[in-house]
Parts: sequence; structure tokens; C-alpha cells
Amino acid sequence: MTKKSLGYVELEWICPNCDTRNPGSRRTCMNCGMPQPDDVEFQQPAQEKLIEDDEKIAQAKNGPDIHCYYCGTRNPATATTCSQCGADLSEGARRKAGEVLGAHNDKPAEPLICPACGTPNAPNAPNCVQCGASLTAAQPEPEPLQKPVQPAAKPASSSSKSSSMMGRIGLVGLVVVVLGCIITFFVLSSRTEDISGTVDDVSWTRTVVIEGLVPVEREAWRDNIPVEGVVLGCSQQIRRTQDQPAPNSQEICGTPYTVDTGSGFGEVVQDCQYQVYDDFCRYSVNEWQAVDEAVLRGNDFSPRWPALSLRPDQREANRDETYRIVFSTPEGTYTYVVRDPTAFQRFQPGSRWILEVNTFNSVTDVKPAN
Repeated sequence: MTKKSLGYVELEWICPNCDTRNPGSRRTCMNCGMPQPDDVEFQQPAQEKLIEDDEKIAQAKNGPDIHCYYCGTRNPATATTCSQCGADLSEGARRKAGEVLGAHNDKPAEPLICPACGTPNAPNAPNCVQCGASLTAAQPEPEPLQKPVQPAAKPASSSSKSSSMMGRIGLVGLVVVVLGCIITFFVLSSRTEDISGTVDDVSWTRTVVIEGLVPVEREAWRDNIPVEGVVLGCSQQIRRTQDQPAPNSQEICGTPYTVDTGSGFGEVVQDCQYQVYDDFCRYSVNEWQAVDEAVLRGNDFSPRWPALSLRPDQREANRDETYRIVFSTPEGTYTYVVRDPTAFQRFQPGSRWILEVNTFNSVTDVKPAN
């Protein structure tokens, strides 16, 4: 995703010596004068405001500050010698940077209540204006909450409990019946008996499907429409999402969040992507589809394909052939179907066969009687 910068905010740090909350740009505690140690991290203030001061913005962009190797003093990122002891900062350690501190919060913060005297203070106040106590552990003034009145739950009646139980029993019973029907069907289908029969009649049917060019409606992106297609209408739709800007795209960004720059300032960024729109169209195009069929039937052993007379906009498609044999048995007549013309030739009139007939009175297989 592309990271979009919204600006910079000043962070804060808490002095480990006196618990004073200090602005991120201060490198020493404004209460006791102690330099910020390198292991004391920056935090988000109660309310973040984008800074407009060019000098502070430049500090934020310069990168993480440097702690002197000898005295530990925090120095600006561009410094070459320590402001406290004058030592060369080439051996110093830069502060950590790049950590996500949390979601950007620019809403007005609630006043801080002094834990010592209960006085309300400004959200960014380091010490109580009344008694001077540290406000590090202070909590915002709670808003009064109105407890919603919960309607009393009605006890379930015995009739509703009974109906629920009967419903579950009925569902289980339905499942059992369905499973029983399926099992019964397979059992009966596999049970067969042999019946002796004689070929009484034969017939054959041969079919050729004829296709023609027919106008049909389809949908596709405009650049995927066939050359011969006729556009009926289009609408703008999201075709893809990507990280880089593109023509005819819409920027979609997530929740802004603050990233520690290591300079006492945080960069407010958003993760953004771009939804690229394109024309998605309905179009008409001619396609080959079944428009007719030629059928030829007979009752002999010389099956033939029907003669075709095709127009220029027609063509031959699928071919299909079926051969039916009617058997006469003491129990009645049975029909058997094959699709192989060679196998069909075996069923000469008067020849005797053994038929396998299942419970549903269908012939599942045949074999010669002798």
C-alpha cells in the first residue's frame, strides 16, 4: 500500500525522575532539568494537532535524534557534536524510529483531573495548576453515563418450550425418513431377476443438430469486447485495486495513524490504495447456437444419417444415435436401448435373450439365451 503523509504532530515523554510530562521537542525535563534518557520512549498526547511551525516540521523530517555516547544527552539529528559535553556524535546512538504509536486522535481531549486535589486541568498540562502535583497518572474527567433501562426478560412459557422440542423431534424424523428413502432406492435398484425374452421389434433414430448464428447478449470490459460486438450500454465499475495512482481512479485510505520519527515528533500517515474504474458493458454478438435438427428413423438394420441442406449461416454440430429393441416375455414387453450400431445388429428378430430386470421393471442388462 502507498503511505500518504498528512503532516506531523508533537509527541511527549515522561521524565523518569519527577514524572513530568514533557513536549517531544524538549530534550531535557522542564521541571527537574534531567536529560531524556535513550530508553524513555515518546508517547502520543491526549489530543494530537498537526503542527504548522516550519522549524518543527523541519526537525521532524530530519530523522531521529542522537544520544551522546559519553554523556547520554539527546541531540538533534543534524548535530555533529554534543550540545552538553562537546563530544563527537559519530559514535552516538540514534533513537528508534518507525514504530506505530496508535491511531491519530485529533478530537478534543477531556480535562485531566488532578489525583491530589481533584482540580480539572488542560489535557496537555504537565502539572496541576492548583497544587503543582504531577499529572502523569491523572485520568480524564469521566462523562456521566445513563444506564439504560433493561426490560425484564419474560420467562419462557411451557407451551413455547414444548413447541421447540416438537420442532427438533420433527426435524430429526424428517432426516431419518429421507435417508431411509435413499437407502431403499439403491437397494431396490440393485436387486434384479432374470427373464427370458424374444426380440419382437427394433427401431433406430439418428439426429444431427444444426447450429446457426444467433444474436446473444454478453457482458465484458470494453477492451475485451469482440470486434464484431455491438455495445448496448456501459457503466463505470471497479476493475482493479492497486497501490499507485492511475487515470480514472479513486483514492481509498484507511484510518490515519501516528508513526514515531525519533525526533520528538510523529508523522501522521494513511495507508492508501487506488480503485481503478473502467467501462463494463453489455453487448450483442452473433454466436453459434442450436436452431434446428434433422432426424431420420427406421425399423430395419440399415441405419442412415439424415441428409442435410444447410444455409451459409448454418453448420452441422453434434450427432446422436439410439437403437431400441423390444423384447416379448411371459411377463410382458420390455424395451432395451443401445447406442452402438454394431451391437444393434446382434438383436435379430426372433432371437432369444436373458434379460436382467430390476425392481422398477427396467432392463439393466441382456445376454444371449444360448
